[in-house]
Amino acid sequence: MQPQNSPSPAPRPDAGFTLIETLVAIVILVFGLMAVTNLMVIGATSNNVANQSSAATTQASQTLEDLKRTSYTALTVGGSLTADLPGFSRNDVVPGVGVINTRWIVVDPGDPQVRFITVQSEGTALLMRARSRATFSTFRSCTAVNQGCP
Repeated sequence: MQPQNSPSPAPRPDAGFTLIETLVAIVILVFGLMAVTNLMVIGATSNNVANQSSAATTQASQTLEDLKRTSYTALTVGGSLTADLPGFSRNDVVPGVGVINTRWIVVDPGDPQVRFITVQSEGTALLMRARSRATFSTFRSCTAVNQGCP
C-alpha cells in the first residue's frame, strides 16, 4: 500500500500521441483515400467504355452482316458516317449499356459490279463516342448484274 501523499509518477515523453502526430496521420490517410477513390473512378469509367465498345462492335458487325445479306441490286448507294440520314442510320438500345448509334455508307466506285460498304457504330453517352467507335468495311461484287445477283 502506498502512502497518500506520495508523489505521482513522472509523465514519460512517449506516453501518447500529440495533436500534431494525429493530424499528420489523418492527412496521410486522406491522401491515400483520395488515390484509391481516383482509381475506382477511373476503373468504373474504363468499364463503361469497354461495355460501350463491345456493344458498338456487335452492332456494327450485325449491321454489316445485314447489308451483306441484302440483294446486290437492292443495295442503295449513299449514306454518311458523320450524319444520320434516313435509311442509312439507326439507334439501338442495348440493355445495360445504353444507346448505340450506327451509320453506314454504300459507295459505287464507278464499276457497276462492285459496291464498297463501311459501317460505323459508337456509343452516344457523353465522352464515349470516339472512345467506343467501331468501324468495319467490306465490298460486295456481282459478276452477272444483268442476270440478277444474289
